[in-house]
Amino acid sequence: MVSTNQTNSQKIAILMENQFEDFLFQVPYQALKQAGAEVTIIGSRMNEEYHGKRGHVSCKPDDTATEVRAADFEGFVIPVGNIRANPFVVSLIGEAMAQEKAIAVVGYGIQVLIETDGLQGKQVTGLQSLRKDIENAGANYIGGPVADDGNLLTARRPSDIAILINSFLKYLKLEVKEETPADHQDHSFDWWKLAATWGGSSRRDIVNALNTAIIGERYTLEAFKQYSYRTRDDELRQILQEISTTKENHVQSLETRLYDAFNERVTWQAIGSETYAALNSLLQSSDELSILRRALGDIQTGVIDTYHLCHQLTDPLTVAIFDQIKEDLSQYEQRLAQLYRSRSGDKIQPPMPTTIAAVS
Repeated sequence: MVSTNQTNSQKIAILMENQFEDFLFQVPYQALKQAGAEVTIIGSRMNEEYHGKRGHVSCKPDDTATEVRAADFEGFVIPVGNIRANPFVVSLIGEAMAQEKAIAVVGYGIQVLIETDGLQGKQVTGLQSLRKDIENAGANYIGGPVADDGNLLTARRPSDIAILINSFLKYLKLEVKEETPADHQDHSFDWWKLAATWGGSSRRDIVNALNTAIIGERYTLEAFKQYSYRTRDDELRQILQEISTTKENHVQSLETRLYDAFNERVTWQAIGSETYAALNSLLQSSDELSILRRALGDIQTGVIDTYHLCHQLTDPLTVAIFDQIKEDLSQYEQRLAQLYRSRSGDKIQPPMPTTIAAVS
């Protein structure tokens, strides 16, 4: 446990703009307040209320980047990237980096640092979609949940936020009331519990997400078994059987996490017979290309659903399972797409999923 003398409250600024990721503001804000810091929300103008994209959190700025100075604060948290369009923000953070202020960055916030031209030679992590931008800015992209390079700490997304802010508080020598690992790379610690005390995902949020993923994987497991039974294409059958085996592993991983971490079993009994009857009805008149189109559509649904789940929870261990599922399904999406193009010739039609989008 880290403790410090709280007589001189440290001043920390959080940069904000509209349509932020709720947890990326809520967790740092609550953590810093609980640790005794004086938190200032900095925006672009004073007469606007900012709303989180999930609709759970809103905030108003205390100051704007125009009038404050980097010297006014001991540290900065940057959870948004769209504020980089404000030149006063870029100038403020450029000054903060030059003065070696403590800076915690997560998600698209790294785009603000890119605009400062101050990432040259820095060790950072970030969203995979921003990797090239980060490297083009001269930084060394090392991946993983959190990277620390002296006063600069970076993270990818909500699942990493508790790890990031725990490291940020320790760097500032602010109090962390809960016992936490000395090494932020400790992958066995239940960081979600710490995040929950700071307004992150609740136990029920995580359990619901696991159940959503289990239901999706179980349904599509049965669907892909049916596809493999009905196809006469040997290459397609082999891929479909591989997908079925992979989905069985996914279900096992998800159910193990649900029980080991939360002592819960799947909260649904089974998908109703009507659902399977509808699937069988769809397949009665399906030719080879229709089976391919349905399989491709179902895989795409799974890829996007798990992508969204990866960005909605503050539980890194559960999100690591979602990451693996997304990676597996993305590889099968590519293989099915290649096979579909080779089989359909000039008669390309869009996929026909039997599933609905469960997460947005």
